[in-house]
Amino acid sequence: MFRVELRIVAKLKPQKSDLSHYCFWFDCMEHLVFIDQAVANYLEYAHELIDTAISTALKASKPVNISISCNLPAIPHPTFGSDPVRFTLSPKYEFHMQHGSIGWSVGATLGDAQAVPEKREIACISDGSFQVTAQDVPVMLRCGQKSIIFLINNGGYTIEVEIHDRPYHVIKNLNYTGLVEAIHNKGKCWTAKVCCEEELIKAIERATGAMKDCLCFIEVIVHKDDTSKELLECGCRVAATNGRPPYPQYSLLQLQCLQHGNTNIYLHI
Repeated sequence: MFRVELRIVAKLKPQKSDLSHYCFWFDCMEHLVFIDQAVANYLEYAHELIDTAISTALKASKPVNISISCNLPAIPHPTFGSDPVRFTLSPKYEFHMQHGSIGWSVGATLGDAQAVPEKREIACISDGSFQVTAQDVPVMLRCGQKSIIFLINNGGYTIEVEIHDRPYHVIKNLNYTGLVEAIHNKGKCWTAKVCCEEELIKAIERATGAMKDCLCFIEVIVHKDDTSKELLECGCRVAATNGRPPYPQYSLLQLQCLQHGNTNIYLHI
């Protein structure tokens, strides 16, 4: 099942530039208004949904942008779309897949911890992602942050392997705890490396107890094929989607939009 989300947005402030439909999202939000929003849970229903959207847009009598998305962050799968861990104290949950930028989580941990210093950040970061933006750790130390970072070391991009298995998904393994120890120098930081559940429990107890006033970095060694059945299923579905032939109705829709100059349609499938 794939989730197709549709949003129709009207521009209340006319643009003089011929490229306004490419940059209207940078306008002030008070100049935008949502006309309609709909979700189709099956890709087969998308064509009917798009036709309805175009009809609605033409009745708006204002320049309108129709945005249709069917991508990984929109898949309503428990592995990606919901939080499997229960936290307390009204947590705010940030998720990499909604942004689609590798390395995003390290900087997000830095920013969130700085924005809400009275709370303690808990970050689960993969090894591949950490290699991209590890240089944000010294900034965390300079700011005196007390986050708990779980570094998931499985030796590669497992999510990509389940979609499209190739040798380039295996990355160079680093001594991550050694790297952070070298980075923190005289900063308030504690590191640990765990290989089993018992060691992880002890590390969490220490991070939330004796080391609660410093940045805690826990490297969790995981087998490269240790993944959930939900991720395996999702990988198969994404692989099938990536390999499907193009839908002919999309070109017809684009032609239909060209006939109406006040309507722009973007397909992110």
